[in-house]
Amino acid sequence: MSALARTNTTAQGVEEDIIVPLLARLATIRAVLDAAPAPTPTPDRQDAPSTATERAAAAEEENARAEAGALLEKVRGEMSHLRAVFRRIDDADKRIRYGFDPVEERIDDALQHARPDAGHVREALLAVDADIEAIRSSIREVYRFPCDGDERRGPPPRATAPATGVVMTRRMGEIRRGPQMRHLSLAIGGFEARLRCCVLTLAAFPECAVIKKRLLIHWWLGEGFVRSAAEGKSRFDELIAKGFIVPIPGHLCSTVHRCTVRPWMRDLLTGVAKRSAFLDLDPGNDFTLARRACLNAGRMSSGFSAEARAIYNVDQKYLELDDAWFAGKKELRALQLGQWREFGPLEQIANPMDSHIELSGVEHLAGMESCKNLRYISFRGISRIESLSDSIGKLRDLTVLDLRACHNLEELGQGITRLDRLEYLDLSECHLLVGMPKGIGRLTRLEVLKGFVVANPSRREPCHLNEITKLNKLRKLGIVIGTMAVPTDDEFMKLGEFRALESLKIRWGVLASDNKGKIEASSHQKPIDKMKFALPPNLKKLDLRCFPLTDFAQWVMPKDVKKLYIRGGKLMTLGDEQGWEAEVLRLRFLNDLEYDHDRLKRSFRKLKPENTEIHACPKFIRGQ
Repeated sequence: MSALARTNTTAQGVEEDIIVPLLARLATIRAVLDAAPAPTPTPDRQDAPSTATERAAAAEEENARAEAGALLEKVRGEMSHLRAVFRRIDDADKRIRYGFDPVEERIDDALQHARPDAGHVREALLAVDADIEAIRSSIREVYRFPCDGDERRGPPPRATAPATGVVMTRRMGEIRRGPQMRHLSLAIGGFEARLRCCVLTLAAFPECAVIKKRLLIHWWLGEGFVRSAAEGKSRFDELIAKGFIVPIPGHLCSTVHRCTVRPWMRDLLTGVAKRSAFLDLDPGNDFTLARRACLNAGRMSSGFSAEARAIYNVDQKYLELDDAWFAGKKELRALQLGQWREFGPLEQIANPMDSHIELSGVEHLAGMESCKNLRYISFRGISRIESLSDSIGKLRDLTVLDLRACHNLEELGQGITRLDRLEYLDLSECHLLVGMPKGIGRLTRLEVLKGFVVANPSRREPCHLNEITKLNKLRKLGIVIGTMAVPTDDEFMKLGEFRALESLKIRWGVLASDNKGKIEASSHQKPIDKMKFALPPNLKKLDLRCFPLTDFAQWVMPKDVKKLYIRGGKLMTLGDEQGWEAEVLRLRFLNDLEYDHDRLKRSFRKLKPENTEIHACPKFIRGQ
């Protein structure tokens, strides 16, 4: 069986692991044909008897090129039809999967030469076309339904066996060393410089790792491979289209937020990255000459090069900082010392230390002020950081600052308010943080602000939401309302002034309730049900955690949002009001929610079952 076919035995596996990669290879053939120079015959001269022969050869080459191009489009079209067919098949027959072996072998054969001639490509594609027709015939015979596109081809021919039978192709190791790898290397070398840098960063991550799109984009932003988050998303989609990364679909969401890299592709990227000195993946952690250092598990044997542009913590659980870490690093642009992996709640409970990174020598972080070109910093999941030095304000080019899950962080300091180029600030899960520094509203380039803590009485000069209403580029906002929070009278009404905001997450602290179920505020707070809220006018996604009220009628009806997530809290009903616009609904851990499927269907008419999740809501009555 084909090395590709062995990766997944389901029909979906045939589509994702066989047809998609083969379509990517056909795209490479298209690029090779397009890049090959057109034949130029010698000008007609009476004293050149070979001119007619040359013209004939050039014409033959041109005809072969045109025929190869037409065959290529035909093969690509047929494979696309097959891709749709396999979406309708529950359990693909092995004989059909074996039929792809000669297809794979012929396409690989067409890529064997640095410059495959059009005639050779044409012959290979003719054979591929015959093999594909054999696959189509097998589908008709086994599953008794026509392949898409048969209506244009006339009556199906009688099923025939593959022209060359079932052929065992190379093992995966042979594929990794095969000629197609050389062609992919050449293709990478031909990429525009910034795209080439983007794809080579994938080599930093372990085999079969699940990688967040956001992490890649932040690295690319830090080093200037992309100029904006929007461009980063376009680059990410481009790498998917070219077959370098495999998208991982999200739950209830069509947007791709994660990806992985196939092992053989990672081998290729690692080889290119090493040969071009783009990355140093030294398992001994010797980075004295590295421009981009990837920190692996084990002892650090030396410091970093003065020319280092990126330091990326891949697998170090214990970091020991000293004076040499940042001294003289004027070229450093990306500093990822924190955790890049994702850990779910159950994983964190089972192995709480896996998601955290121990850092000693915290005082040496102040040395970052000499790294004037830093644009990306991540301390995600690092313990022992209790405050940020005011010297961080000297990093005037800083674009991304990720402090998520720094559980010891208590104080941000005033230095952060001078980062006037900051676009992304994540303070989520910093549970000891008691408020935001006054002046945060000066960060007018902020597009994402997660973990904004509503001030409590312990802060002398608290920052309130009204200060950040002037952030007219803010797209995503996360708010934490702790049990000691003391908002101003109209603080949450200010949310209605965020016209650019598309995503809002609000997390309430754990509140006490009396024996009648009435929510009690702290002695400093106004009663929760007396706090007035408004929602941004263009909000698309609303995520509520530990919602403290029993009914939205006591709060504000979020009927116009497209995505509504509610996790935990006191909510008892969604009401009977119709006209909700939500297309995605996620209800989790709502012990008091008394609702049923019929009411949900009447109120949320745009909701589809595949976009609905109701988990751990014991009083919810499901439909039959």
